[in-house]
Amino acid sequence: MPAPLTRRPETKSFSIEDLLDRVRRGEVRIPDFQRPLRWTADDVRDLLDSVYRGYPIGTLLFWRREAPAASVSFGPVRIDAPSSSQGLWAVDGQQRVTALAGVLLHPAYGDETGRDDFQLYFDLETDELHPAPAEGVPPPHWLPMNEVQDSESLLHWLSRYPGREAHPEHLRAAIRLGKAIREYQVPAYVVDTADEKVLRIIFKRLNTAGRPLTDEEVFNALYVGSRSLSLESVTQGLRELGFGSIPEPLLLRAVLAVRGLDFTRGYQKQLHQDDELAETVQRTDRALRDAIVFLKRDALIPHLRLLPAPENSLVLLTRFFQLHPEPSPRSRELLSRWFWRHLVFGGWVLEPEEALEIFAAIRSDEERSIQSLLAQVSHPPVRWWDAPGLPFIPNPGRTQPPPLMRIALVSLQPRHLLTGALLDTGELLDAEDFQSIAPKAGPAVPPPAAGPILPIAWSFVTAPAFAYLLHPALARTSPAAVLRAEPPPSEEILRSHGLGLPVLEAMRRGLEVDFFRERVRVLMPVLYQLIESRTRWDDSDRPSLQSMIIDDDED
Repeated sequence: MPAPLTRRPETKSFSIEDLLDRVRRGEVRIPDFQRPLRWTADDVRDLLDSVYRGYPIGTLLFWRREAPAASVSFGPVRIDAPSSSQGLWAVDGQQRVTALAGVLLHPAYGDETGRDDFQLYFDLETDELHPAPAEGVPPPHWLPMNEVQDSESLLHWLSRYPGREAHPEHLRAAIRLGKAIREYQVPAYVVDTADEKVLRIIFKRLNTAGRPLTDEEVFNALYVGSRSLSLESVTQGLRELGFGSIPEPLLLRAVLAVRGLDFTRGYQKQLHQDDELAETVQRTDRALRDAIVFLKRDALIPHLRLLPAPENSLVLLTRFFQLHPEPSPRSRELLSRWFWRHLVFGGWVLEPEEALEIFAAIRSDEERSIQSLLAQVSHPPVRWWDAPGLPFIPNPGRTQPPPLMRIALVSLQPRHLLTGALLDTGELLDAEDFQSIAPKAGPAVPPPAAGPILPIAWSFVTAPAFAYLLHPALARTSPAAVLRAEPPPSEEILRSHGLGLPVLEAMRRGLEVDFFRERVRVLMPVLYQLIESRTRWDDSDRPSLQSMIIDDDED
């Protein structure tokens, strides 16, 4: 058991002026168990900006104990520290102390171009902090932050400032900055103990307890503000559509797409701190609902778990419905074809540049957008679902069964093997209740001896694509055992799972190749009908007749 502290921690606050005086005197030290510096230039700038604006920057924790003479570094600042009986060792707050000392005590002369993360300039015109310019010297109205901490140094800089007469407001801004920085109070705990092990425990608990904020939580706090419009509340509201649970990271990608931003990248570098996105979140909610209704009603995709690569497919559909919330019946039909044509060749797994190419095709003109989208999906040279033998079923996500097989199994409206009742496929998909019924785990199955087959198909296909049915687990037995038993389930039940009596006979006899051959014979017509009816490659993709009518005024 760790020992308790014999004295309660002292609570106090340090002005930044006092804190940095202690740094200069060598009193402030960094324990050996502290982590290396991790902060970026943006982190350093944000801390100094928070100090200037009076924002809280957290509480420091110091360990007061003897400190030997040593050379101490705080970023670019080097201190030849003498020994001290009252050393303050930064147990929590090393990054903050280093950032403050590194910027405000920076040793470089203020007018030189800096090349590290600690040289910052305060723009006297905009009240904003900037890093040193990559090339050349900074503008004359940029005040070096290492002139701010010492009032004499600041006054000396202002006496040489060429804009002091033309812009007296710049002088006031500089004096206001210096006062804000020097007088800012940093709360701190100071612990007195001789037991370093206790400090290590405190350090560990401070830095590992709890859970870091997710990107979605930070987004809610910075850009939404209202709990009723948070990403979490939107995802909860979308559950009423019976489409499954939309993950918050997926919703955040959709928000970026609706905003017209690059949804393949994070939001941190694309949004500004003063952006308000509550209205964008509302528009995303509406567009997502329209996209989900389209998927369920027009594209026959009733659940998120059937949707391949939703980070692309659902997000791009959301963008379309944000721009075109009420597309014409013809547009909905063509949009469904476009979606399925991507699907049957595994095309929804996209590189960022491919996703953005599709994104760029979705414009304000509904008909032209759809024609552009259709033009991006070329006519297939070979239809794998119409080839003889065991087909190649695209499975870029390497899930079993593949998305197309999942859709086919759900389309059969599966029934309970024991009671014959229709199953709730939504609940089963939520639980990923796909049960393998193959005689054994199937490696790649050789093609039939007769009949032509594309070599590429056989190089990719594996038998497990046909090994599953969608059914809940059973108490004291398994779906496979029920199917092997006599008498078998009714023909209606078997048909609802893409099964037939020859499949069951192969299961009873443990004939793996026969099992897969018979399962393919039953399921491939289902896949064929599904794909042909949804892709309609042989039909015209012309836009609606209304869009081709030319007004008399345009003649």
